[in-house]
Amino acid sequence: ESRLGIPALFGRDVIHGHRIVFPNGLTMACSFNPGLAEKCYEATAEEASNEGLHWVFSPMMDLSRDPRGGRCVEGYGEDPFLSGEMAKAAVRGFQGEDTENLKAKKHVAACAKHYIGYGAAEGGRDYQKAELSDYTLRNFYLTSFKEAAKAGCLSVMSSFNEISGQPVTSSHYLLTDVLRDELGFNGFVVSDDESVKQLNNQAVAETYSDAASMAMSAGVDMDMDDLVYINYGEEAVNSGKLSEKTVDEAVRRVLRVKFEIGLFDDP
Repeated sequence: ESRLGIPALFGRDVIHGHRIVFPNGLTMACSFNPGLAEKCYEATAEEASNEGLHWVFSPMMDLSRDPRGGRCVEGYGEDPFLSGEMAKAAVRGFQGEDTENLKAKKHVAACAKHYIGYGAAEGGRDYQKAELSDYTLRNFYLTSFKEAAKAGCLSVMSSFNEISGQPVTSSHYLLTDVLRDELGFNGFVVSDDESVKQLNNQAVAETYSDAASMAMSAGVDMDMDDLVYINYGEEAVNSGKLSEKTVDEAVRRVLRVKFEIGLFDDP
């Protein structure tokens, strides 16, 4: 019912089952059986799709090496290779082998999270900063996201944390140079819940208009929940901080996924 008739994209946290509850990510990884995990995610996708969901905020594939981290049970553990194999299984299970499966209403779009280094938060504390060398980032933490991108994952969620003082949600290097140009990711990026607004708390953006400009220019296409894009995006464009070309590209990425899912054929 929007002015241009663009259908809404309904998403939800569907991590390890929807109505049927499957083992959490860490337990699935302990099976060392990606094929079985893929079947679990496929069943989850069909249940979620049948209830009107098009998109799930899963798989959660943060590499976790600190048991103090409260969310370490959601991910696939400490090994980058195993995490990458499980990430591929999750994406294939949720999305199927091609977009025709998505249009058949038995699959949903996946969202690989949290990009990147969220599992390396200092002291295992949520929202805390991470200190990662480029070597560690590339050889350990990027592995599962590289595999998810190769498997055709349609979306990625940017994480709250900073890496060496730079919030991921405002990092053009991490979200564009690495994720898109190096890993070949071709979907859209959504912020974690209110992580655009958090750029003010992290003292890199002075105003919400600055936060909108920084996040979208870095490569965050969709703003989750805090309404910063909706309320301050126009101001950012009018002030010259944010280019219309950048906004157009962000919109194009989201629309492309909506077309691939088949929402324009059947909202």
